[in-house]
Amino acid sequence: MLTEPRAGRLAAWGNALIAGMVSPDDAAVAIVGDDAVHRVEGLPGEAGPVGLTLALGRLRALGARGLRVALPAPGHPLGLSGPREFNARALEAEEAV
Repeated sequence: MLTEPRAGRLAAWGNALIAGMVSPDDAAVAIVGDDAVHRVEGLPGEAGPVGLTLALGRLRALGARGLRVALPAPGHPLGLSGPREFNARALEAEEAV
């Protein structure tokens, strides 16, 4: 059975939302699927973590033009250009958006 990385679902559906092809609610349902609840930290204007629907809509309203997936591996951090803490967490998870 093939499974896609969670980061891939987030990037694909998030980009569909940014392009105006799906609503934040539809994107969030497709992203989460059978997975755990997703929370987004560090969103401008928010004091703490927020739900995925709010985060996706806010990113679009803030002018985000696209999401990019990174699938790093230990010793090979390809695609990571974030702050040190983000990169460390992405390496641990072996995926990031």
